[in-house]
Amino acid sequence: MDEWSFYPLSPCTGDILDITGKTEPDETITMAVSFSIITLVENERYEHLFEKVGIPGGSNSFRVRAEKVHDLNFIVRMFADFKRSFDARNDIAEFYEENVPPGNYEIVVNGKAIEGEKQVRLDFLATQTIKADSEGKFRQKYDTCTLPEGDFIVRIGNREKVISLAGNSEK
Repeated sequence: MDEWSFYPLSPCTGDILDITGKTEPDETITMAVSFSIITLVENERYEHLFEKVGIPGGSNSFRVRAEKVHDLNFIVRMFADFKRSFDARNDIAEFYEENVPPGNYEIVVNGKAIEGEKQVRLDFLATQTIKADSEGKFRQKYDTCTLPEGDFIVRIGNREKVISLAGNSEK
């Protein structure tokens, strides 16, 4: 992996990042995006809604991890709700899925927090593969509409960058 860059350089939530780079010719590399969200606890319950999660085609994975919880529910809303539930181990619950079919989804992450907790941290990691052309160049679009304001991390190959998203009240 040589290098990669993104545009716009000072993105706002909802912007589409244009990511370009260079690696070995015809190489398939992994792009990983990670971020955290702090969600408030109400009546010992936590919940976060993602309204428009775009899942690209090809090889991909998605992981969500909740700390200080009894359980984690992962609900995908399509024609009917698809729900998977996971009990916590050492106050940490996790959901992991590979090769998610491409499309746009509404996703709810919720569950019961440990007694007395006022907030729950949710850690997210999404990966997808990118294929370089015969010259080793690649280009990928990444929609930031589901990301919160603040920092998130993008790793492509072995190069990692922290990208800061500003809020945008117009979108």
